Amino acid sequence: MSASQAHLWSGPVGQSWVRNALAYDTILEPLGRAALDRLDLGPPQRVLDIGCGTGTMTLDEADAENVEFLTLDVESEPLPGPFDAAFSRMGVMFFDRPEAAFSAVRAALEPGGRLAFVCFAAPAANPFITVPTGAALARLGGAPVPPPGAPGPFSFADPDRVRSVLETAGFQSVEVNPGPDEVTLGPADRLEQLARQALEQNPQAMMAMAANPDARDSAVAAAAAALGEHVTDGEVRLGAGTWVVEARAPGA
Repeated sequence: MSASQAHLWSGPVGQSWVRNALAYDTILEPLGRAALDRLDLGPPQRVLDIGCGTGTMTLDEADAENVEFLTLDVESEPLPGPFDAAFSRMGVMFFDRPEAAFSAVRAALEPGGRLAFVCFAAPAANPFITVPTGAALARLGGAPVPPPGAPGPFSFADPDRVRSVLETAGFQSVEVNPGPDEVTLGPADRLEQLARQALEQNPQAMMAMAANPDARDSAVAAAAAALGEHVTDGEVRLGAGTWVVEARAPGA
């Protein structure tokens, strides 16, 4: 990932993901499952999980057996392999040079090896992110918005860009289809906790809170109030626009 993204995810944002791993994995598991199911993994196969977070889905894929975790710069270091398939749950949007990263992934696959990942669609399709962060940033004074395509959660929001990146990297049969479109954040009687979690998992909100710590509590309160407007049957539910992307390495 880019140097700026690495700094974020190795600091407070990454620490938040570890601290709130169960909550975040519960929210995102259905999104990752939508991509993983496209691989239709049957007999034992060698699977590369790109950007595996705290490893919850990795262990699930492997039945907690025969797992190896590696820290590598996919843009510049060779991957082990070969693998039968590659998968990612929201872990491929943070590269400076995505074509180079996916070229490495393609090279690590067997001929005809399959790739499936899920990524976020446009910010407007993801109120589960924009509703709490927008309310908080109004109190915090805002933060720079990355330009379209810049490393970050929405770098693959444009499906045409996704196709171009993968085809340039040597993948074939690229398909980009709408994925799950809603998430449940949690029970409505824990709005403040849900608001804190939503802000702490968002790099833009975390940067703004670090720059203006005196407004942090006010920002959390604003985010909680905004989430309170999206309660259904006692649960906070909001839209979560995603793309499920599939492709194949050339060969058999």
